[in-house]
Amino acid sequence: MDNFIVSARKYRPQHFNTVVGQNHITNTLKNAIINKQLAQAYLFCGPRGVGKTTCARIFAKTINCTNISKEGEACDQCESCLSFNSGASLNVYELDAASNNSVEDIRNLVDQVRFAPQLGEYKVYIIDEVHMLSTAAFNAFLKTLEEPPKHAKFILATTEKHKIIPTILSRSQVFNFNRIKAEDISKYLEFIAKNENVSFEPEALQIIAQKADGGLRDACSIFDQMVAFTGNHLTYKQVVENLNVLDYDYYFKIVDAFLAQRLPEVMITFDDILKKGFDAHNFLIGLGEHLRNLLVSKDAQTVSLLEIGENLKQRYATQAQQCPLNFLLRALALISKTDVNYKSAKNQRLLVEMALMQLCYMTAPTNDAEKKNNELSVFEELAPVQKSAPQQKVSAVQEPQEKIATKPTFSPEQLRTLVTNVGGVSVKKENLSQTAEKSSNTTLAEKAVAYDFVNKKVSEEEVKTCILNYSKQKMQEGSRQLAVTLEQAEIKFSENLITLTIHNETQREQLANVKQIFLDDVRKQLQNNNVGLDIQISQIETQAKPFKPSDIFKAMSEKNPALLEMKKRFDLDIEY
Repeated sequence: MDNFIVSARKYRPQHFNTVVGQNHITNTLKNAIINKQLAQAYLFCGPRGVGKTTCARIFAKTINCTNISKEGEACDQCESCLSFNSGASLNVYELDAASNNSVEDIRNLVDQVRFAPQLGEYKVYIIDEVHMLSTAAFNAFLKTLEEPPKHAKFILATTEKHKIIPTILSRSQVFNFNRIKAEDISKYLEFIAKNENVSFEPEALQIIAQKADGGLRDACSIFDQMVAFTGNHLTYKQVVENLNVLDYDYYFKIVDAFLAQRLPEVMITFDDILKKGFDAHNFLIGLGEHLRNLLVSKDAQTVSLLEIGENLKQRYATQAQQCPLNFLLRALALISKTDVNYKSAKNQRLLVEMALMQLCYMTAPTNDAEKKNNELSVFEELAPVQKSAPQQKVSAVQEPQEKIATKPTFSPEQLRTLVTNVGGVSVKKENLSQTAEKSSNTTLAEKAVAYDFVNKKVSEEEVKTCILNYSKQKMQEGSRQLAVTLEQAEIKFSENLITLTIHNETQREQLANVKQIFLDDVRKQLQNNNVGLDIQISQIETQAKPFKPSDIFKAMSEKNPALLEMKKRFDLDIEY
């Protein structure tokens, strides 16, 4: 046990060609070494565990190697390389800026920079978490960083590039490290497992790689943990249980239930997931990722975007062929919106269950969607179900539903007379004749008569009057914001297109939510089904009203410059 070394340290790369997933960095550094074009300072940026410090150490060892290979790699045989590998090199100085971030710490480092190396050409100063340095420490470091001695090279590493002051960035060559692909991490773990005589299932290593989220050091730590738990035999089932990861089978099972509209099975499966201790939000995110993978699997050109094993790719491809493209797109949009609303929801489980119910009926046939309209109306704000009737068709019955609940019956002659006398429409008589011949007791609520408007010519004044009436109606119904938006909108009408110009994005989103309902009502009032609607935002910028004391004072002083003079003379203090 005393000799145990964690995999992240034991298998830390010692050469550029063994660094995982950062070829764009290592190739640049090797070329700089070969061509002897070394900068005085480098800034390595990127997430944790992706090789920033490792590359810095390899760079420090390589530039002091006395026998560099043609490929720009250290020889590991010379005195400098041997001292570096044994940890006895005096040419590498590492500083942890998280705990040594004061001006004094930087001044001590600057004092050491003056001394030349005893062995080799360069002394390399590696400063980890450099963003943790105080502003004063940064300023004390600037001059040395810009014009260091010939033998001094600085490598700064950080996970938060945005916290580095611009004067440091301008004095350094910046290298951005990427998150490592799950496929590359999985291959590296396979290499470690074989060296450690650990048997494994490829799917188990894939789960570890995905759990690491692009960090190789995290992956090595999880690997060591799993080896200790499973006893040198990594299985997919054990890794999933220990890491608290949802099994792929759950998602495949739920999507199959979506496609068959088996809502009870979906709800029971979700309840089973919660009972096993999984978080509903994590389940939702996992379901979104599963649907995304199905969408990617529908095209052979995008299958390469899947970071999963080959066996699983085939399973995704099979289920993807069963999923309509429209279903996947609408499902992903619903999952995304539910994810955004999750934290603010008071009943989070109900929110997820409502999304699952909606997903279950997304693949229902069009006629079924019409029958279930009342059942699904509760979900309209999440993802409105498309109506089956074409927009060009309007209901022959203009009376409210409750007035025809008694289903009055008509004889064929009565029905023909009733529909023929409807004003302003042209009736498809062939359909009417067939309907009349089929039954002598036709129920008006059951037999929909298809007809079109005569599409009368409409003027701009009629459009404005129609929209104003609609606005007043919405004001009476309590939709004050929508009514005000329509009243303030600039209305133009040309070639059957209504253009509403509003003031901001919020108003556009508000109109977009009711666009189809609004357009249907306008078409009916104008008796023209060809009328379209375009919503635009005004390009004229409105001046923001000042609220804070500083803004109010600034606005007042622009009107009366004497206020600034008075503030200076009497040393007045403004609440900022």
